[in-house]
Amino acid sequence: MNEITPLKASDVAQTMIFKVIWSRLPSKSFISGLWLRTFVNTPLWMNCFTYILPPDKYRYFKFYMGNVILTTPGERGLYMDGTEEDRIAYALDLEEKSRGASSANWSAVRELEEDLKVLYKKHFPSTRGMFLNYTYTLEDQEKIVGKLNREFWRDFK
Repeated sequence: MNEITPLKASDVAQTMIFKVIWSRLPSKSFISGLWLRTFVNTPLWMNCFTYILPPDKYRYFKFYMGNVILTTPGERGLYMDGTEEDRIAYALDLEEKSRGASSANWSAVRELEEDLKVLYKKHFPSTRGMFLNYTYTLEDQEKIVGKLNREFWRDFK
């Protein structure tokens, strides 16, 4: 009989964050404005959520909802692994296929990325007092990210 592997708490929290984002934001791609309804209840649904700042490098923003945007799975792949030429080709192809009704706004993603980097450094500086490479406690992370999430949804309205 196969054993069921228990989920890690961080995976459960991430899924809950994605569900909150899905329920509160329009189900459209941030990049292209394409509807994402066709991905609901499919294995690709989780691929509609794209971190702007990668959680492996910006670990304290893994649970910050402002660091996650909705995208098509293909756009997610282009953002994470594609070249600038790939993104330009996608934007041109999308514009051509939609006869100008849709386009991919990669510059909005770059602007958001720069804004998030500034926000990250402001709230999670790597030096604190005399300590270099300071590690924030789970309680500190919860307070800071909780405050940022409340501000994100307040400002989003």
